[in-house]
Amino acid sequence: MWLVRFCSYNRSCIDLVLVLNLVVCAFYLSLILLLTHFPITYLILPPGFPTGGSTICITEGVVSRIDLISASAFNNLLTIQIDAAINPGNSGGPAFDRDGKVTGVAFFKNTNKKTDNVGYLIPSDVVRTFLGRCELDRSNGKSVYTLSPSVPYDWHPLENNSIRLYHKVPPSVHGVLLTSVSNTLNGILQKGDVLTHIDGKAVADDGQVVLRTAELIQHRYLLRGKRVDEPTIFTVFRDGKESQQCPPTVLGNIPSICLRWVGVDYPPDYLILGALVMLPLSWALRSHKRCGTRLISDCIDWCQKWPSEWEGKTNLVVLVDILSHEVTFSYSRPWRRVKAYNGVDITSLEHLRDMWQESCRVAEKDKQEAGDKEVEPTFARIELQSDDDIVLEVSAAMAAESDILKRHQIPKASHISPPNPSYK
Repeated sequence: MWLVRFCSYNRSCIDLVLVLNLVVCAFYLSLILLLTHFPITYLILPPGFPTGGSTICITEGVVSRIDLISASAFNNLLTIQIDAAINPGNSGGPAFDRDGKVTGVAFFKNTNKKTDNVGYLIPSDVVRTFLGRCELDRSNGKSVYTLSPSVPYDWHPLENNSIRLYHKVPPSVHGVLLTSVSNTLNGILQKGDVLTHIDGKAVADDGQVVLRTAELIQHRYLLRGKRVDEPTIFTVFRDGKESQQCPPTVLGNIPSICLRWVGVDYPPDYLILGALVMLPLSWALRSHKRCGTRLISDCIDWCQKWPSEWEGKTNLVVLVDILSHEVTFSYSRPWRRVKAYNGVDITSLEHLRDMWQESCRVAEKDKQEAGDKEVEPTFARIELQSDDDIVLEVSAAMAAESDILKRHQIPKASHISPPNPSYK
């Protein structure tokens, strides 16, 4: 049984504080050499200046468990739960085991009033993998980060006997049923396969694998934690044959049509069309309090599609606001997905912007050619998902757009970020 000790800064532990200060400095210079692997036992949280005082503070505790927690709307992160106190000021500091090796980085605490002493570390294995994904492009002196692999399939547990009988899975076979497979695997895995092992680790009927001794964790950790160019070997039950080992494959990031990171390294994308405000659908937008159930459902349906099923789209466009102007009088249907523009299916926010700008150029040309004659009006028809169309007369919408930009002090009518070269 491990003891839990709390040490505050005083004369009796000056030497310990000095030593730990030196260790912290060494941590940032030689982090990779200090990182330890599982299993993890005794922990000492980093020296820091957390809430509660102005001098350095050290706390000690034990590992409560190792588990996956929701780090974002689209990703779970492997974490070490500890019972030592983590407070603002500890975040980003290393935690050491009894041998002085780094076991993780403090980053989060549960502030629920119903819990006590629930803090989390990012494990050293995750830190090591992250550092291994960072590289310097010597041609331009800029850093590049290789994104973590995605899980390239959807799966269903095989705990239900009826499902096992239907798919003719014998009692001796354990694993998960693959219900959908990304085309990025090039046929290595197939829909209907039973995934039984990943890199030799057995997958249980509920999708869990053994982490340490008797501890279990969802098998996605094995895939998400892969290092750059590290191959993965799947073993499946297919066509009534057990233990079919698939060729080694290197997994990569599979993009989502619902943007994961909005405004990271770039200003957010947007389009002002007349007095209509358009944004690309993102996970942050989907979680907005004004996002209705229809839009959320539509987003979920599209997010379950692999890139090969996107029908030529690169992102989805959402009408998030209808600004007050005469040109939008009686229109009050924001938070709808925009499907088409003048009958043409929209493939991205950039595509919509280009079609709108072309309509503006045509309207200007017609006006110049007509001279003093009356010009036949042209229209922009915006088709919405599960709602009526919005129709704008192009010349009136152009004038409204100019007024809107001036009134709301918006520098330009649109911003579309280029692909981020810092990620691959």
